Amino acid sequence: MRLWRAAAACLLLLATAPSFGQTNIFPGLSRALRSLPTRDARELPEPKPRGEETFKVRGARTARTRGDVTVLEGDVWASYKGYELRGDRVTFDRVSEIGTLEGNAKLDGDSETVTGESITVDFKQRTFAFTNSRARLEPDAVQKRTTGEIYLRGDGGGGRQRDFTVRDGSFTTCDLEHPHYALDAEGIRILPGRRAELRDVRLSVLGKTVIGIPYLVVPLEQRSERYLPEVGQSPDEGYYVKTRFGSPLPGESYLDYRVDLMSKLGAGLGVDYNYKAAGLDGVLTAYQLTGSRKSTVVTSRHSQKIWDGQLSVNGAFQRENYLTSPNSTLWNVLAQYATPFLGGNSRLGYTLTRSESTGFKSVSQSTSINDDRRIGPLNQHLDLTLTQYDSQYSGGNLSKSERIDLRYTALAPMRSLDADLLYQRAIPVSSSQDFFAPTDTTPMLTLRSDAGRLIDSRWGRVWPFTFAASIGELVDASSRDRVTRINFETGLRRRLAVPRGRSEANLGVQFRQGLYSDDTAQYVIAGDGDWRYGFARDSGLRVSYRYLRPFGFTPLAIDSTGRSDAFNFSLDYRASKAVLLSGQTGYDLLSADRGVVPWQFVYLRGRWNTGNKLDAGVQLSYDTFRQVWSNLRFDTNLDWGGTRFVMAARYDAQRSTWAGLSAQIDGLRLGKIGANILVDYNGYTSRFEAQHYQLTYDLHCTEAVLEVIDNSVGFRSGRTVAFFFRIKALPMQDLFGFGRRGQVVGGGFGFGN
Repeated sequence: MRLWRAAAACLLLLATAPSFGQTNIFPGLSRALRSLPTRDARELPEPKPRGEETFKVRGARTARTRGDVTVLEGDVWASYKGYELRGDRVTFDRVSEIGTLEGNAKLDGDSETVTGESITVDFKQRTFAFTNSRARLEPDAVQKRTTGEIYLRGDGGGGRQRDFTVRDGSFTTCDLEHPHYALDAEGIRILPGRRAELRDVRLSVLGKTVIGIPYLVVPLEQRSERYLPEVGQSPDEGYYVKTRFGSPLPGESYLDYRVDLMSKLGAGLGVDYNYKAAGLDGVLTAYQLTGSRKSTVVTSRHSQKIWDGQLSVNGAFQRENYLTSPNSTLWNVLAQYATPFLGGNSRLGYTLTRSESTGFKSVSQSTSINDDRRIGPLNQHLDLTLTQYDSQYSGGNLSKSERIDLRYTALAPMRSLDADLLYQRAIPVSSSQDFFAPTDTTPMLTLRSDAGRLIDSRWGRVWPFTFAASIGELVDASSRDRVTRINFETGLRRRLAVPRGRSEANLGVQFRQGLYSDDTAQYVIAGDGDWRYGFARDSGLRVSYRYLRPFGFTPLAIDSTGRSDAFNFSLDYRASKAVLLSGQTGYDLLSADRGVVPWQFVYLRGRWNTGNKLDAGVQLSYDTFRQVWSNLRFDTNLDWGGTRFVMAARYDAQRSTWAGLSAQIDGLRLGKIGANILVDYNGYTSRFEAQHYQLTYDLHCTEAVLEVIDNSVGFRSGRTVAFFFRIKALPMQDLFGFGRRGQVVGGGFGFGN
């Protein structure tokens, strides 16, 4: 068995190292190292919550204080700012906030522990240095992105805010005293959020060095690139092998190289330039197919501080991209500069979208200015955008327009009310085909208040009404005429006092009146009520009512409203601690007046929940219009001995057929063999739309995985078969449970309903 584990570790290395010399491996390792004591650009591990701000001695054989320095000796146990300090000798300076732990030193944070011969901690600067130290990172320390603990060791090192170094360090996820494998390096430098550099790296298996790598780069970016060779087959690419590896550059920059071989498309070559310097940060990527289809993709993401503001530019160029834009050439640019200006905040923006294909071309671009500022009592916001659009085909122009969109708002808070001013215009710059600006508002003044501000706070509690009045010019969408509107609205909503403690009721009313310059007028009356009577725990009857009716006529689309006059009834009954039954329907008074069936769909539901073990539900619906049972849905989630069984199904009663079925089994184990299974069946087409199978063999700290993913419908449908080794404690993305676009497979018609 020891030989088998050693072979597995060797295969793991070979599967993750596309080349020797300078390379990137283990995407899971990158996410773990991102959570070292410099996690989130902070040096120390996270402190325990609600930690005391004063240095407190919890245990020591001797203690003496001279000035601001306290020296503790003999089984020392102390705490400070959410950390526990232990050692044979602890020295702490209250002014500099520097502590030195010596002899069996141990520093405990919230979910991380650092031990060593000596540890020096600067709590002000949040830095530390150590000698002969060990650290154990629990899953909480890496935001639960691992399934087990991570073990680190270093003969010496220290941390700063943006740089963390270790001398003669090692990394493993094996919890044995003599781990099955470990990555040892003479020097480790970690740049939080950027990358980790390991020099003179050696892989040891069962205590024996099996391979050495002069230099290893592990990206620590938040993006989840897989630095593993990928082998597979797809309808677009045929059989393929895709690899990614990288090399460092001076400072915090580095390069990623991509080399892909595809039987249908030929070779694909790419490079990603990740750069970072003082005040700027970004990524520039380029990818080129060299086969019969000359596909090119170039993208850019750039961020830079200029004066007091921040410039960000995102761009993309795609030519013959077989995945997203075949037979087309696309340009996309999005740029923005934001800066504080004269006591406010201003933003300049530019966007460009350009598309070309055989016989057709379109260009759309916009330049915008946004400004927020306060001048005296006024809070002001300005949006000014110039938009240009031009589309052409081989026979001439299809459409061409150029316009300026202006929107200005100002808010003036007063003692008794708020005043709102809105001005909105769309202005044609040049001759445009069918130009129309239905959203013009030139201008509109609105006054808003409530009972508490208009009268007093007691009125605001007893009769909490609101009030708004406005006057402005808007556009009639049908005649395209400008219409002046005077609008008034008021409303009230309050909780009603009802007898008996089991009942509760709420009532709301609203009135809105509009007067228009074309000699039309409209007023709207609305009301709603809600009453609930509870007769047992989680059991009760609820009746709600909604009324809405307009009177008169309005020429403006924004004032148009429909009618409503309907009741809604719902009943919940807790039959037992685990079982909840419910029903719901509605009665439409307007339908009854029109001779239409007034009763709405009837829904009957049942839920059986026993806590962490079983959660099952069923829903039955009755179509009152057709007077037939419509759908039957059920779902269940069962945890049985650590294995999770999930199933969801829907029966179409009108067509007398099972519309769909999804089933999933997670965590099934038989000895060292584990299995995950997912199937998704479409009853209308009588076919399995997805079948996912995953078998694992436990190798203690690693496992061998056989994965079969078959997505028979949708984007880039096909089957993928993969076999690989992975470190159990480190997260690793796989295809199980996901479709080609990253969507979750199964249960789309019933899970949790």
